Amino acid sequence: MEKKKIITLIVVSTVGIISVGIIGWAPCIAEAQAYNLVMEKLGGPDELYYYLGEMIPLKDVPKTFVKLPFISLVYFSGEAVYIITFFNLVI
Repeated sequence: MEKKKIITLIVVSTVGIISVGIIGWAPCIAEAQAYNLVMEKLGGPDELYYYLGEMIPLKDVPKTFVKLPFISLVYFSGEAVYIITFFNLVI
């Protein structure tokens, strides 16, 4: 019975450590990298973008960056939100 408790404790501890490691591992998506990924998806920084009734270059559109666990968000104020996953997929 004592061996079973020790084995259970080892298994639970291992699963706990792995779980904390996975949850704590949030890949770094830098702000500049997130902006570049979104701009490339939309056609590049010089691509014209219809922003609040005007056509302006994408690089001039005001952007906001929000970092969350495993994803990042890029907001175009008043227009759109793009989600960047930890494997660099833009949604």
